[in-house]
Amino acid sequence: MNLKHYSLLILVLILASCANRGIGPQGGPRDSVPPVPVKYEPEMGALAFQGKRIEITFDEYIQLDNLTDNLLMSPPQKTPPDVKARGKKLIVQLQDTLRDSTTYTIDFGDAVCDFREKVPLRNYSFYFSTGTTIDTLFYTGHVYDAMNLNPLKGIYVGIHENKEDSAFLTKQFARVAKTDSAGYFRIGNMKEGSYRLYAVDDVSHDYRLTIGEALAWADEEIEGRVERIQDAALQDSTVQDSTVQDAALQDTTLQDVALQEEDGKLFLFREEQQRLYLQRTLRKEQHRIQILFSSTPDSLPELRFVTDSVRDSMDVHVNYITKYSPKRDTVTIWLADSMSIAQDSLFIEARFRRTDSLYHLEWFTDTLRAIWRAPKLSAKAKQAQERQNRNKRLDLKSNAGVKFEMYDTLYLECFTPLAIIERDSFHLYERIDSITKPVPFTIADHDTLPMRLYILAKLEPEKKYELVVDSGALHDIYGITHVKGTYKLQVKSPSDYSTLLVKLNPFVPKARIQVLNKKDQVVRELPAVPEGAYFEYLTPDTYYMRLYIDENEDGKWTTGSWTEKRQPEPVYYFPESIQTKSNWDFEEEWNYQAVEQTKAKPAVLIKASSAKK
Repeated sequence: MNLKHYSLLILVLILASCANRGIGPQGGPRDSVPPVPVKYEPEMGALAFQGKRIEITFDEYIQLDNLTDNLLMSPPQKTPPDVKARGKKLIVQLQDTLRDSTTYTIDFGDAVCDFREKVPLRNYSFYFSTGTTIDTLFYTGHVYDAMNLNPLKGIYVGIHENKEDSAFLTKQFARVAKTDSAGYFRIGNMKEGSYRLYAVDDVSHDYRLTIGEALAWADEEIEGRVERIQDAALQDSTVQDSTVQDAALQDTTLQDVALQEEDGKLFLFREEQQRLYLQRTLRKEQHRIQILFSSTPDSLPELRFVTDSVRDSMDVHVNYITKYSPKRDTVTIWLADSMSIAQDSLFIEARFRRTDSLYHLEWFTDTLRAIWRAPKLSAKAKQAQERQNRNKRLDLKSNAGVKFEMYDTLYLECFTPLAIIERDSFHLYERIDSITKPVPFTIADHDTLPMRLYILAKLEPEKKYELVVDSGALHDIYGITHVKGTYKLQVKSPSDYSTLLVKLNPFVPKARIQVLNKKDQVVRELPAVPEGAYFEYLTPDTYYMRLYIDENEDGKWTTGSWTEKRQPEPVYYFPESIQTKSNWDFEEEWNYQAVEQTKAKPAVLIKASSAKK
């Protein structure tokens, strides 16, 4: 073999070696171990601390993830500390003056992560004292939505030594914590003594209640418990290495503590009073203007069309019809004359009620501009649109169908207000094979500005019907009518449904029972009665149940009131699902106190309502 062949063989071996480098295990398993602190300056639990800078060194490079939502200092400071990650160091620069003889806790939550895999150091915190001792008591609990008992994340929970109610409104919390995804909170490093306990959805980030924020409070004063876990980690710092102590603390998460003991439950609610203001003015269609309010006003707004937005502008004559939504939070103005419809800009002087900063209602006047921006169309498209407008017909819709519910009411609706209703042009028939039989009925308007008409008749199970509406029976306010329409329906059979009888044991006179679907939405509601609440005509499906104690007996769930110091009406869930079948009668006996209130709600409902939210 000559030199040329040797060179060729060596080249082949090199190429083969390069090609095989990807074969076999690559890089080892994914790192799942969070960073471990190895050095503190000052030490964890330092006493008489008066500095401004804290450095924590870890055993690997770190990064910070979602620090804004995770970082919390207790007692809270007006300006939060400046926290940065540099290499293996976590650097905390304090911004405000520290109080004397106070134990401080800096909670980093899950913000500290390793640099490569972003594995978080769960529920990590650092504490120190400006005095000669470390306060070691703590208090734990959960925060739930008062209406549906879902655990709430990101809620601030705090304590006050001041027992006056005004402290919640005027002072920052003495100590504060934040709930995790399970609604769990832990207030640590508390002094001995009794406190008032509060929770707030602190939108304003001022660690106190601002009127309009969701809130909760404990009726009884609370006291802290002995800090067992922390004491065990600190009891012999001269024997154990601080790194081992910190690792042990991190292995015991907040949820582990929650499983050992829990102190309190808070039920967060939002008061009925909502901030009322005008949200926006819309003109999506040339002939229709909408004015949207944030919540239901106590008085209807006063409207008048004016020349422009300048003060003392003159009235403009505009023919229009006004319609209000069921909650009166949306005003729809139907322009009724061609001259007004043709204008690109219309000005409306609106006098309406709104809330001030103290949630007091006041009258306010503003000038609104309703702008119509016509879409840009080609000449051909414009001709097609004009032809379509000339031949436009009313679009009528009905709830008629082949599976018409026995408990439903037949209706017909359009999407513009009706001006003319020829009632003699409506006909309802029962169809028996190919023969039709007239059925007596009446027509009821849904409201004073009709857009929906109810056909009131005795419709019998399993029978077939036809609603016939002659052409020209209806004219809207623009003179547009419709072609003849036939709407067929067949009423379902009683055997298509199931029934559910729910008996409370023990019986509670003020209870109201709700049947829920898989999305945690109310399907039916009945008051509890001694012989049992009887739910008829349930479509076969999977259902759940909830009840609330209607303490004021107004027939609906009532939220709490901070002004009246009234808690929201208590809510309880049935712990199991109910699978109904066609033509079956079901009966459930329910002792709503048999399972702890906050543990009875099925997990599938918590997931469904959380996803919906």
